[in-house]
Amino acid sequence: MPRSSTVQRLKAQKQQQRRWDLPPGSHVWCYLRHSPGDMQTIDSQVLGMTDWCAGNGWIIDRMFTDEALEGSREDRDQFQEMIAFARQGPRKVDGIAVWSFARFARDQLDAQFYKAELRKLGYAIVSKIDDVPNNEMAPIYEAFIDWKNQRFLEDLSADVKRGQHFIVDKGYWPGGNPPVGFTVQKEQIGRRRNGDPRLAGRLVKDEAVAEQVELAWKMKREGNASLQEIHEATHLYSKREHYSEFFNNLLYTGIFVYHGKRFPDGWEGGQRFCESYVTLDEFLQIQQQRQSRTFTATSPRRLASAYLLTGLLRCGLCLDAERGDAPMNGQCNPKFPTTRWYRCATKMHGRGADCAMPRTPTWYIEEAVCTDFVSRVLTVEYIHESLQLAQTLAQETHGDPAQQLALLEKEIREQREKLSRLLSVIERKGMNDLIEGQYDRAQARYTALTNQLATLRAQEAKGTPQPIDRMKVEQYVRDMHTLLAEGPLEERRDLLKHFIKRVVLYLDRVEIEYVFRLGDEPNGGTYVQHFAHDDNGGLRDGSLWGHRP
Repeated sequence: MPRSSTVQRLKAQKQQQRRWDLPPGSHVWCYLRHSPGDMQTIDSQVLGMTDWCAGNGWIIDRMFTDEALEGSREDRDQFQEMIAFARQGPRKVDGIAVWSFARFARDQLDAQFYKAELRKLGYAIVSKIDDVPNNEMAPIYEAFIDWKNQRFLEDLSADVKRGQHFIVDKGYWPGGNPPVGFTVQKEQIGRRRNGDPRLAGRLVKDEAVAEQVELAWKMKREGNASLQEIHEATHLYSKREHYSEFFNNLLYTGIFVYHGKRFPDGWEGGQRFCESYVTLDEFLQIQQQRQSRTFTATSPRRLASAYLLTGLLRCGLCLDAERGDAPMNGQCNPKFPTTRWYRCATKMHGRGADCAMPRTPTWYIEEAVCTDFVSRVLTVEYIHESLQLAQTLAQETHGDPAQQLALLEKEIREQREKLSRLLSVIERKGMNDLIEGQYDRAQARYTALTNQLATLRAQEAKGTPQPIDRMKVEQYVRDMHTLLAEGPLEERRDLLKHFIKRVVLYLDRVEIEYVFRLGDEPNGGTYVQHFAHDDNGGLRDGSLWGHRP
């Protein structure tokens, strides 16, 4: 086909799109939707659409219908199927006829997006109900209709919420399944426009399970029973995990929390939304008792671990296989709690073949690590040298106090003279933006210097550092030995983490990576201690040292 003919055909198609209508004899698809609760049925829409298309001389090739689905939803099966067919070229029909643009989509963005896409593909979209003129004003009319359809949803949502709050304020259940222990008792509160009775539900105790519910609250109140014990005694739920929400629900005190507000309004004065199973004081008492069963450890989980090397121990086989920095987690035999071991996390959470590291008894590793830590770090010589080094570094960092004081006092005098000159200029010439900026900067610098001078004089007043008392160091080391042997687990673990970066376990050795004090290496070094198995199955010092930068 000549290029001019192709251009003319495309122009004709675009002109057809701009007309917003279809000529007689056009083939169309029809899209119909029925919302939940609508009085109008799909059958009535099909009949009306068939008559309308026949009156316009259009030929219906297929009807797409979605029943009981809101227009605000995008995941409508028939709607998405129609869009998918339309995207498949070549174009199969001339246009798409809808009952109304509100049936097509309620969301303004969705409506404009899908209609623009269909028209880009060459489909005309016409509505039976919406009166859109066939002229240049058609896009404006249609955009206003889309806005109105979305506004209808927003207004409807606000009206529904207002109506539900009104129902709840009158003491009626807003809808949905009530919690375990309650049932809905229907009451007539008026009549609908067609004369049918208007019903509302009031919560009452469900006698079928009321005894079990009362027993659950009694067990929790009197003995702070566990959720498993309550589940075995009552069987209110299929799983014990559901009881947590059960004991959090204020409704069992007769107070209903709806959209963040407590009903009835006079609940503090003793008014109640429904019959209660427990009093408010009993409910608060139970919440306090539940805290004693709450796992209060700080996240992550390793901080609450009952194992000394949690967070430090790593699997060497996983490191060599480049499976990441896999931790070794502690486990125990539930029947024999004293039987404890470390196990690779990769082996625990993945397949057993992923890692060949066997279970390793906790004492097997902890004893070796603590022994080496005591012999290398918790010694009087090491601690004494560390304190002396820290004192020396502090003196080198601060320099000579007398020299620093002289320099500061000189700079303060210069800054004071600069401020005096600026004040003289202001008295003669007056204030302007430039002078004001210079004065503010000079004043800020003067204030900072005076504060720095006061701090330095306070440090000088403390005098020179006193010599380190070796007897105090020896007492400190003895205290650390006692802490490591008998102290709380958290404090023992924190002590190790101050000096050990990580402990890497292999099949034949343990590597302890120490982070020593600044000064052992120019950049601060990390050292690795190797161990190996002895003839008795224990871990012995392999006397192999290596520097790991």
